[in-house]
Amino acid sequence: MTMQAPNDKRRVALIKSLTTKNRFYSLIDPNSGIRNADTVEHIPEDLLLGIAYPCLEDGLNDFAVIRTTFETLDLFPEDDPIRTEMMEIVNDARANLLRRLNELRDKIHSNHAHFLGTDYNEFKGYALAMVNRGYQRRNLDSMMKLNVFSSVAEAEGYSDPTQLDYFYEFVAGRDTAQIADLPAREFIVALFNDVLDSVLNDGNYATKYLFDRNVFQKFIAVMFVNYATTDPMFYGINRSDYGVSGERDMDSTPLYVAIRRELNEIEARLRAEGKYFGTKPDEPDFSSAPLLMGTEIIPQPRAQITLEQASAMLPGELINEEVLLGPIHSLCSAASLLMRKNDPETQRFARVIMADASKLIEELKRLGIISPLVNNPGCN
Repeated sequence: MTMQAPNDKRRVALIKSLTTKNRFYSLIDPNSGIRNADTVEHIPEDLLLGIAYPCLEDGLNDFAVIRTTFETLDLFPEDDPIRTEMMEIVNDARANLLRRLNELRDKIHSNHAHFLGTDYNEFKGYALAMVNRGYQRRNLDSMMKLNVFSSVAEAEGYSDPTQLDYFYEFVAGRDTAQIADLPAREFIVALFNDVLDSVLNDGNYATKYLFDRNVFQKFIAVMFVNYATTDPMFYGINRSDYGVSGERDMDSTPLYVAIRRELNEIEARLRAEGKYFGTKPDEPDFSSAPLLMGTEIIPQPRAQITLEQASAMLPGELINEEVLLGPIHSLCSAASLLMRKNDPETQRFARVIMADASKLIEELKRLGIISPLVNNPGCN
């Protein structure tokens, strides 16, 4: 295990990019002015970044807004002008998704960002299993407490979709065999590229069914594989991790201790390979740090689990958030759209909706129903 050098005063911080809305963990020098739970214009290029809860989960907010908006559109006739206005909500959320996914893909590809506590080779193996052997739609829906995979199968005419397997399908034209031969990290980059291509395809926004089938299912499948191949310590659901904020000293919480250890180990390996890009004063000697195998970050060994076992491991706290926050985020998106109107009265009601949504989120946090790490859409 690589310990942090005594002269290294950096502290773990969860920082959010104002540009992409992504959140990453990093080791931050207190003299930088960046504090835990801070928002910055963009993520500094010289930081080594960790991906753990809620980094990937933040993208679910945009998916929830798009899906809820599609459901609301069904309440209005085809010729109602409000449908055109509501599609602006979909387009805004889609633009957010593109910014998020582009940054994640690029930073993983450049070795700037790393999934923490994750076995990349397992990640690749489980993803390929979902491509080649499939995985039960019933279990995937159960994980998310949503009726996504089964509803897609129903729309395609299957009488008992719960017994039907889901197969991850790459966008037409991609060479699956060639992707399967990639090193694990590059394979993960290719997965994000594939999801991005699906988000970019205009045809996937014609109906909620097409969006669910070609975009949302893929993202959930990638998340599922990520959970299955990640040490549960990095789920961030230990009660000692709750209450994350810039005002609280988080250094001794289980999550932040694990993140510090993992980022130090990744940094040491990158230095040993001559691939580390960051700089800091009084750098310790990492010449004796273990080398990576090939180009992959090899995490600490842990007991392997199967995809079947993983379906029962996802903690309920994470699921509650997505079920509850989807409609709330959609309300906030609608309120944001109303704020663009020139009518002061409409703007006033929109601000009331946004403020009350923000209060609701904070109350859910206080009651322990959702994690304090959740983004408050009323404060964005």
